[in-house]
Amino acid sequence: MPYRVKVHFKNKYTAVTVTNGYYPYVDINNKKLVNLNVDPGDMFEISVPLIQGAGTVIVYGMDGAAKLRFGYAIPHDSDYDGNIYVPKPAAVSQSDFDKLTEEVNALRERIGP
Repeated sequence: MPYRVKVHFKNKYTAVTVTNGYYPYVDINNKKLVNLNVDPGDMFEISVPLIQGAGTVIVYGMDGAAKLRFGYAIPHDSDYDGNIYVPKPAAVSQSDFDKLTEEVNALRERIGP
């Protein structure tokens, strides 16, 4: 059974292609998702086939001169409603976590026991 996925774009990109790695997806409105220009807030809804419970969505695009590739494992990388976001949300780095820990400890010292 296919999985319904909504691909949301947070930034402006050019030459966007949404594919399974072999073939481009076609959205629910029969638009082939190849070489598109997208703006922030654009969304395409696609049907992703699941093979042994997993599917793939790969988004290629350009941000200026930079070539970008975002890969998603479906349903793992989507939320409960089937939404994925481009660019992919970044994981918290160790340095960001350490900085937050320092700020929390500083607040504890100011507030007291």
